[in-house]
Amino acid sequence: MLINSKRFLRRLEKINNIKINSKNIGINRIALTKEDKRARDIIINWMKSLKLKIKIDNIGNIFGLYNYNNKTNPLLLGSHIDSVRNGGKYDGVLGVVGALEVIQTLIEKNKIEESIGLAVFTNEEGVRFAPDMMGSWSFTKRENIQKIHQIKDIKNITIKEALKKINYLGKERQLFFKPKRFLELHIEQGPILHNNKKDIGIVKGVQAITWLNISLFGKSNHAGTTPLKNRYDPMIVFGKINNYIHSLSTEKNNQLITIGSINIQPNQINVIANKIEFTVDMRNPKNEKLSNIEQKIIKKIKKLCSQNNIKFAIKKLVKFTSVKFDNKINNIIKNHAKKLKYSNMDLFSGAGHDAQMLAKVCPTSMIFVPSTKGISHDKREHTKNQDLLKGINLLYNVSKDLLKN
Repeated sequence: MLINSKRFLRRLEKINNIKINSKNIGINRIALTKEDKRARDIIINWMKSLKLKIKIDNIGNIFGLYNYNNKTNPLLLGSHIDSVRNGGKYDGVLGVVGALEVIQTLIEKNKIEESIGLAVFTNEEGVRFAPDMMGSWSFTKRENIQKIHQIKDIKNITIKEALKKINYLGKERQLFFKPKRFLELHIEQGPILHNNKKDIGIVKGVQAITWLNISLFGKSNHAGTTPLKNRYDPMIVFGKINNYIHSLSTEKNNQLITIGSINIQPNQINVIANKIEFTVDMRNPKNEKLSNIEQKIIKKIKKLCSQNNIKFAIKKLVKFTSVKFDNKINNIIKNHAKKLKYSNMDLFSGAGHDAQMLAKVCPTSMIFVPSTKGISHDKREHTKNQDLLKGINLLYNVSKDLLKN
């Protein structure tokens, strides 16, 4: 194994030591916060030590490029460093710090002449600003940058304002270069590799994702004096919607639906709610099936609200179609995994990733390593060091091969 395992683990620990306080609450590198800035600054210093050409675009994506000029199309590796609230130590950051180790090893051991780069994409998680995968979404020109800059968080701070505050509003335009290929190393964030005792997951693609924000409007009144027949209670409708959504979410059809957040107003024990706002996360490998599920849910909401004299509003936050990754790259990954004697299997990603955005502009794939017990987006998120290092070693060998072809 040519990669420097101690150097990688030391760097990973340094990024994960950035905390908002000393409490044992997990990782909190929310996009475009001071914690995110600290991690960005550290990674840029590492890039500078390798004499990479550093470029920052107009959504704050960071690119460290080797042997790059305006006419080159580099092999691009990378992921993200922002986290969910109270998240884990490996989601995203493995793909960044691991890719940095690969590039450094390639430079030190192989004296490469080809162009290669490391990408650190902005706001992959979508916790503070929606949609998720915003940096890669913007880089691949899915939306006008002026519109993206006006997206606000719950405090009405725009993306552009947040970028300026941490000094990461770059000058490079969207898609200022076109990668030759893109490869992302990531933890699986699910139990499949762990349950099947496999070292490596070769990712065939990413399933379709739709996010909805739904508001139900009732009328507040006294909980103790208002008869049931005189109530306009959105909680009754919400309960029925929740049950209906649960009935639609079945593993048999690869359909997953989650109500992930809910806000009740005025949120008092003795007052009937006047508003309930909640989100729905829907995922399916098949675009058509996901669209059908979305229409069923919307139709049910309309019917239930009409029956209970409740007004409603539905806003679509995210709609990403399913993506298939490059078969040629996957065959190269499989061949090198076999040579290295790493057990492996093909699988589809249940989570969204920056790679699904890059797949629209260049041949793309992903390498997964196991998540212990399938836990992710939680402080208990864990992957064994030996599995992390296998993933990086495989990424190194595949990258070396892709640079030649």
